[in-house]
Amino acid sequence: RRRVRSAYREVRRQIARLNANLQESISGMRIIQVFVQEMKANERFQKININKYRASMRQLLTFAVFRPLMSFLSSFAVALVIWYGGRNVLQGSLSLGALTAFIQYVRMLFEPILELSQGYNVLQGAMAAAERIFILLDEPEEDRGGGERINNLQGKIEFRHVWFAYNEEDWVLKDVSFTAEPGSSVAIVGPTGSGKTTIIRLLLRMYQIQKGEILLDGVSIDKLDLAFLRSRMAVVLQEVFLFSGDIMENIRLHSDIPEEEAIEAARFANASFVEELPNGYQTEVKERGVTLSVGERQLLSFARAVAFKPQILVLDEATASIDSQTESIVQNSLAKIMENRTSIVIAHRLSTIRKSDKIVVLHNGKIVEQGTHEQLISLDGLYAALHALQFAES
Repeated sequence: RRRVRSAYREVRRQIARLNANLQESISGMRIIQVFVQEMKANERFQKININKYRASMRQLLTFAVFRPLMSFLSSFAVALVIWYGGRNVLQGSLSLGALTAFIQYVRMLFEPILELSQGYNVLQGAMAAAERIFILLDEPEEDRGGGERINNLQGKIEFRHVWFAYNEEDWVLKDVSFTAEPGSSVAIVGPTGSGKTTIIRLLLRMYQIQKGEILLDGVSIDKLDLAFLRSRMAVVLQEVFLFSGDIMENIRLHSDIPEEEAIEAARFANASFVEELPNGYQTEVKERGVTLSVGERQLLSFARAVAFKPQILVLDEATASIDSQTESIVQNSLAKIMENRTSIVIAHRLSTIRKSDKIVVLHNGKIVEQGTHEQLISLDGLYAALHALQFAES
């Protein structure tokens, strides 16, 4: 049994690798073509496919031994009855009809055994597949929080001495403390790998912090209902993900937001270009929105954020991938969207966050500076150096 299960388990593992490779190759088709990696991609697929073929052959070999063994035992039992019963028939101690009946009895005895052998192999295959599902089901459930909700949420965010590590003791954030007052905008800047995006993930409770506390209107986010917490925030990422369907569905995300409000949100976010499309808001969006420009996808993500009417707006490099002309349109949209909302903004382009109420400067997971743009420039520290570098490059 152990050998059979192991063979089926290996087949399932190789099928998973094959499917993952296919999905990756199809999603990254443009990169493969641009860098002329078709042959390499084909070689990689062939290597995985051969491993899957070998695993399947080992599985078939296991089955090919088990089923013929049962058939051999059945035939051997019939031959034994014929040999022993035939002698008795010749001696006259057993009638031919009785011998025939015994042969039929033996065949009837082994028929269900042969069927069970077939079912046994199917069962082992099913169990090997189920093991992968059980591994997923055995994962600890996401902590849904204490179930508390805040009436009349103001949007005050506090990080108090927060320490966090993805891997034990390999600290990504070290004693991070800052406050975002209701309706204010806080920008988080710093070199790559300093922990900026991690702060966003912790605020959304994608991960649990090891030390410290994160508060929303004075209540620890660990005590809040997770759905309530996330429903009060809208996140706009650098990489905008659009689902297959029409533009209206991508703004509403299949929620109960009326179409009129979704259209109003698009206009508010300067995404009125949609109305100039042949089918307007019913225009079909291809996979990941490849038929739309980067700027258009970004404006749709802003419209999506506005449509959900969040109290807190989170922007993670929302303008990093667009050109200067499109950025001016996006900045006008941002100014309107951020008005009267608590906003957490991560940005590499320091020109986009000069007007923020507070700028938090991270370096190696620690806050090294806090203040307004003018205050940080006067400090002549890391922020001033980053600003001077970008100004020189521009």
